[in-house]
Amino acid sequence: MKVSIVTPSFNSAATSEETIRSVLDQQGAQVEYIVVDGGSTDGTADIIRRHGPRLAWWVSETDRGQVDALNKGCARSTGEVLGFLNADDVLMPGALGKVTAAFVADPASNIVSGALEWIDAAGSPLGMHRGDISTLEDILDIFRVWWGGRQWVQPEVFFRRTLKERVGAFDERYHLAFDYDFWVRCFRTGARVTRLADTLVKFRRHAAQKSIDTERAVNEIRTVLAEHLAACPDISGWTRRRLSAELEYDIYQSGKIPGESEARAPFAAALLQHPAWLLAAPARQRIIASFRKRLRVTHRH
Repeated sequence: MKVSIVTPSFNSAATSEETIRSVLDQQGAQVEYIVVDGGSTDGTADIIRRHGPRLAWWVSETDRGQVDALNKGCARSTGEVLGFLNADDVLMPGALGKVTAAFVADPASNIVSGALEWIDAAGSPLGMHRGDISTLEDILDIFRVWWGGRQWVQPEVFFRRTLKERVGAFDERYHLAFDYDFWVRCFRTGARVTRLADTLVKFRRHAAQKSIDTERAVNEIRTVLAEHLAACPDISGWTRRRLSAELEYDIYQSGKIPGESEARAPFAAALLQHPAWLLAAPARQRIIASFRKRLRVTHRH
């Protein structure tokens, strides 16, 4: 079983060598490696060129960014399994062998996810993470899953080509949440997940990475959720109403309500305008906390 790994890169000379070697040195798997560089000017292309004979395909040219590069690389790939690895992340030794073994063991699975280790810019460990997502409801429930720390971090997830062909390209409308949108579409087509306990990748955290823009990522995730809730017939009416209420309340909490002024209405007034918020656990918790606070004040007097 061949695994295709696509790495998008741009001005990543400080980390590209380690990333590329971590893929090319994999044992126990047939690997097709594609690197798509966006026309780097810092020597990244020279690093890629040195490994060119071992790459299935590579290019260094101006593109529209990470998502365009991934779509370009995936279109060139031929493996039965696909994954993508940013140019500052590192595959663990033997990771792809474990991934392919999991796909072989369960032919019905079309996604395999594992654990990852957070590292800093110098490669020192910062902690561990393991996504916990198995269903369409999980992937849509950003409040309990994404905001709750159970989210997928992109390089820990691998998927079958047949699933990718059903789902289509990554959506270039999203700068940061394109992977979240892709996973939602995967589950909407019936994706089945095998979860591994193994650590598959090291994910580097540093000030220059684009995912540091948390506010933009959160806003894009909210947009993705709203679009799929409006279009998705595959969840129960109760789940849809709850998630819609939680999304509305989450946007209110953020202070960014479309079509309204910067000043938010007081919570009580806003709740009267949006009674569905009572379905949202955070809103109910706020009501209970407010009620308990008033009781404490009353008892003091």
